[in-house]
Amino acid sequence: MTPSDLLASLAAGLASVAGYAAVLVTIMLVVLVAAVVRYRARKRAAVNTEHVPIPSEPAPAEGDIDAVSWEQRILAFALELRRSASRQRVHQVIAQKLPLLLGVERVWVVARVGDRRQVIMSHHGDALGVNPLISGDGEWATFPLKISDRAIGILGVDIGQRTLPPRTRRAMATIAPLVAESLHTLDMISQLRELSSVDQLTGCATRQSGLQRLQAELTRAHRASREVAILLLDLDYFKSINDRFGHHCGDAVLTAIGRTLLQTLRVSDIRCRWGGEEFLVVLPEAGIEQAKRVAVTLARRIAETLTHCDSARISVTTSVGITISSRDDEDPDVLLARADKALYRAKTDGRNCVRILLRDPAATPASFSAQPTASAFLERRDAQRTDRRQHPGFGRRKTDVTEVAGPTPPTEAAGPDTDVRSTPA
Repeated sequence: MTPSDLLASLAAGLASVAGYAAVLVTIMLVVLVAAVVRYRARKRAAVNTEHVPIPSEPAPAEGDIDAVSWEQRILAFALELRRSASRQRVHQVIAQKLPLLLGVERVWVVARVGDRRQVIMSHHGDALGVNPLISGDGEWATFPLKISDRAIGILGVDIGQRTLPPRTRRAMATIAPLVAESLHTLDMISQLRELSSVDQLTGCATRQSGLQRLQAELTRAHRASREVAILLLDLDYFKSINDRFGHHCGDAVLTAIGRTLLQTLRVSDIRCRWGGEEFLVVLPEAGIEQAKRVAVTLARRIAETLTHCDSARISVTTSVGITISSRDDEDPDVLLARADKALYRAKTDGRNCVRILLRDPAATPASFSAQPTASAFLERRDAQRTDRRQHPGFGRRKTDVTEVAGPTPPTEAAGPDTDVRSTPA
């Protein structure tokens, strides 16, 4: 290759490289210009945004504010109902808060939840226990109280000479179920409490409930300087009844004994199933003479109680141990241990008898007649008030049978076969 050809090829290569370089520079210039333009556009948009006023949200209308307040008041009423743990408090919330919530003067509720009829009145002048729908004056708007599509009562709202606003009627669709649910819940709680504190076979208090009530009576007696009589009863040869006639007949005997205790004792007395065939009886404000009369009467009436089971007629006798609390006796365990010792002596002395063990044996004669002289038997409840055991009604336990004719004062004289002795400590 001649020098001229070499120079020509070198010039051609340089020309091609220069062309590529020019293209590359052009592309870079275009990208740079585009970046500058985009940056200026963003900056201009940011400046314009700073000067544009942000529109404020429109204020809620007065009706909307009132609707929110109305919903909050309904929610507060529902929460107060839910927090109420007693029947008295629920009745108070309904009677006081509901009229203010609805803007009326009077409301009432008539409901039957379980076996209890409840009447709630918001006006102090209304007669308690009277159905205002039947005997009440005024005009009422009524709303059903339902639980699981089952009507349990009626809620009445006083409307006077005007009708309820549509908003109030719509709210009652929420308020009425809340009231029904609260009453139903309280009834369930009451039933559970009764199941836990009442022996379902005999209708007496359970051992735990009896201990709690005994402690309360001892505390009250200590404050008032009163005596409390404690009786422990044990049915004689009860195991032979189960072995001979069967446990279902033994249960029938226990049920009959529980009914006898109910008919004999005062309302203020405590009757408790202490063990299998043992019963604890607590006589508040009763001394030794009253306790002897009660023990003798109980022993006689238990012996007279006949239980018909299958084709058998079963009767049973009882042994009784008695002790009396002194002023400084506040420990129920000490008193129960003393009564248990007296009961053990009654069992070892041949059963079907009464034995007494006091803290100070010198305070009681070593022996006395089985026919105690009559003395005042204190009754703490109002004598003019109808005994709840004479008829079924509010506060009546399901275990209290309807054929109970009422309590019989334990004033009858003891029979000649009743053996009552004081046991030395």
